[in-house]
Amino acid sequence: MIVRRKAIETDAFTRVNNVIQADKSVMSEACKALVLQDFAEKFQEYFDLTGLPRMSLTCKNGTYGVTVCFEAERIKKFNVLK
Repeated sequence: MIVRRKAIETDAFTRVNNVIQADKSVMSEACKALVLQDFAEKFQEYFDLTGLPRMSLTCKNGTYGVTVCFEAERIKKFNVLK
């Protein structure tokens, strides 16, 4: 009886955890657009971009993988302070 109860509790915990993780992993398109605009502003300091960056998000075991890609016409020259 105790083993069965623990299995039910574990299953319930797993389902709740999956729902919470799925809810946290949702990023609205509006939010994603704002993040990409921020990335574009920062990347423009170093590159001449040909368009907005693209971003993909993955979530595995509560850890997010974020990949940002962009294309540029050239790399800007800048001085490095010593």
